[in-house]
Amino acid sequence: MENQLANKAGEILSWLGFLLFLIVFINMLQAPRITIGTEEREIMRNFHIMAGTFLMAVSMFRVYVWIHFPPQKNHRLLPEQDYIFIHLMQFFLYCSFIAQGISGFLMAWSDGVIRFIKGVDTIDHGLWAISGYLHSAFGFLYIMLILIIIILRLYHMIRFRVFSLNVFA
Repeated sequence: MENQLANKAGEILSWLGFLLFLIVFINMLQAPRITIGTEEREIMRNFHIMAGTFLMAVSMFRVYVWIHFPPQKNHRLLPEQDYIFIHLMQFFLYCSFIAQGISGFLMAWSDGVIRFIKGVDTIDHGLWAISGYLHSAFGFLYIMLILIIIILRLYHMIRFRVFSLNVFA
């Protein structure tokens, strides 16, 4: 019973992660097209922070479920080492979402966008630059991981006749 509940929770968290990723990704593609300093740009940034925070939280819960209830191999045609490798890539995808969320939080905090105590200035250009570069690097990392997972899934379809395109497992 507990394993069925964990499987259902993992499935729901995976779908939530996918939807939140799409929302953040579309927002990320649209934001640069909006003039800096406008109210619309600020709304887009705040929406990005909110959706990214939810994606990070869902990813944390997904990693927790993954660690305590590891996914079981349900495709008899897929070799064990291929199954382990694809799930390792998917696990790292969620870890990259968490790392990107942390770097995004540090970037927003050091830029003064997020403040915990009113009137306290938290602007730190050095931390903002480092966390900004990390935020971008983790973005490129998860794009690369998604491409690798898709290519591996297509390979599994051709080689082993295992039809599964779940990137966010």
